[in-house]
Order: sequence, then structure tokens, then C-alpha cells
Amino acid sequence: MPIDDKSTDESDERFLSWRRVRNVIIGCIVALILGLLVSFAYTSLEYGGSPLDRILGSKKPDPAIGKLAYDKNTHYFIGVIKSAGHSVKRGTDVYYVERAGGEMIEMPKNLVDVRARGEQP
Repeated sequence: MPIDDKSTDESDERFLSWRRVRNVIIGCIVALILGLLVSFAYTSLEYGGSPLDRILGSKKPDPAIGKLAYDKNTHYFIGVIKSAGHSVKRGTDVYYVERAGGEMIEMPKNLVDVRARGEQP
């Protein structure tokens, strides 16, 4: 069988050839982009925002966070407001309130009286 000098075999190719280096660089860039896309998709579904929201300051925190929540009708203490959001289950805007035992509950914003610590009704 005659040996063709112009045919290249992968065993004849150098270890650090330009083609191999280029493939590794392109593969790293594609993996980085896919990782960022998965990260952005996960955080937007799980937490309601992208990782850049905190850096760029696009979301303003609710001023009620950290204040005390009281029932508007009975004026009884409910707990401490930890966050605010929109509940799909209730179909309204809600506060996520941490009760005294550590239990988190959803309370509709229209049923909650927000007070600063030490403030009387």
C-alpha cells in the first residue's frame, strides 16, 4: 500500500496545534455562555430577578421589610415582614411575614397594618 505524503493522520498532528487550541477556546466560550444562561434562568424563576439586579440596583427594596405587621381589623401582632411579592395562589400582592416561631406566612397587603418598631396605633 503506497503512503501518501499529503494525507494527514491525527496521530501525526502536533499536540498543541492551532486547530486544537481554537477548538478548546471556542468550547470554553460556549460553555461559559450556556452556564450564564442557565444561571440567569434559574435565578429569575427561583428568586424573581437576575444576578445583576443587586449589582445594578434595578430592584428597589420595599420600605416595609423589617417592620412589624399587625392585623388591620383586630390590631393583633402578626410578625415581622421579611419580603413582599405577588402570590399566584392568592392572586394579589402579599407580604411574607415571619411569625414568632419562625414560620413564614403570606398575608395580603390590604389586610396588614405596617408599623415601625415601637410605634403605637
